[in-house]
Amino acid sequence: MEYKYLLDIGLIILVVKIFTIITQKIKMPKVLGGLIAGIVLGPAMLNIVQNSTILEALSKFGIILIMFLAGMETSIKKFMANSNKYIVIAVIGVIVPLILGTLFSLIYVQDLKTNLFFGAVITATSVSITVEALIEMKKIKSSVGLTILGAGVVDDVIGIIFLTIIMNSGNLHISTFIFMILKIILFFGIATISGLLLFKVFEKIERKDVKTEQMPTYSIAFALILAYIAERLGVSGIIGAYIAGLVIGNTEKGRKVKGKIDLVVHMIFSPIFFASVGLNLTTLNFSRPVWIFIIIFTAVTILSKVIGNGLGAKLCGYSNDKAIQIGIGMATRGEVALIMANEAKKLELINEEAFSIVLITILLVTLITPILLHYSFEKKNIVEGENV
Repeated sequence: MEYKYLLDIGLIILVVKIFTIITQKIKMPKVLGGLIAGIVLGPAMLNIVQNSTILEALSKFGIILIMFLAGMETSIKKFMANSNKYIVIAVIGVIVPLILGTLFSLIYVQDLKTNLFFGAVITATSVSITVEALIEMKKIKSSVGLTILGAGVVDDVIGIIFLTIIMNSGNLHISTFIFMILKIILFFGIATISGLLLFKVFEKIERKDVKTEQMPTYSIAFALILAYIAERLGVSGIIGAYIAGLVIGNTEKGRKVKGKIDLVVHMIFSPIFFASVGLNLTTLNFSRPVWIFIIIFTAVTILSKVIGNGLGAKLCGYSNDKAIQIGIGMATRGEVALIMANEAKKLELINEEAFSIVLITILLVTLITPILLHYSFEKKNIVEGENV
């Protein structure tokens, strides 16, 4: 049907709203409602809605806008002041999952390439879902929220390196790495220069545009263009969107237009993004031993980040409570892990069953992590406004 995407979008927005109301009633995060709605509507259950090119594009737009809003909530001064801590937290938070994922996958199969894949695929954090949960709890500006965002940017860059290894498996040259690193450096150079220039431009717009009517348009356009440049240079588009948010959010008028953008994002694009994650699940038909492995691997996937990122946070001087919260916040997996799994399947490094295991694990982690994050903040009333 030519116009079925209209029905799909309408159903997603409606059903996500119903499920978010239910999850809020039982004091669960709204994000959970969107994910469950996608699973219910998708091929795994009712099979009413299937992923399509249009839904994938709207979902990608949703991720970009969510990260753009997160950038608008972040202080550049605080971000730069703690950048060394973000690197330490991210690096340790990658090493631990790589080791544990590789070792525990031996339960499923004894094949070095497959084992290394299982280790690599759980290294990449996807902070988009965590960001939504932090915004909902009004913790995005907390020291924990800022640390999760900062470490998430570094984590994404490391994820790109692992993705390059998988995509070039069997034909990996030092030149590939050098070219990739140069592209990453080039992107951050472009982002810094364009950010400084546009910061001045937006300040001039502020003086002329008294009612801030044009700023939302300019802001979204800038976020999309920087996300595109990031993707073209091999860096995740969400990093480009986050940097765009940093630039605009640190102008006086930029902060005022956030509410206008936020309304549109949470009415349309955010529900589509979270539902689309659930739509990726196509089957629940696995043997008992495979389900046992999925449960174990899901636990390892979450704990490896809690241990790795939590240890990194402790080394950087964070309290035990905050270190655990940072670890939980970094435990979500998403688009980078899915891309890794998809590329590995294309290259026949893994079979269809291993691909499905990774997909279900990502979904389970995505469902569980926001619940754990909410619980961790409710359990301990962390004082906001601290540096660490």
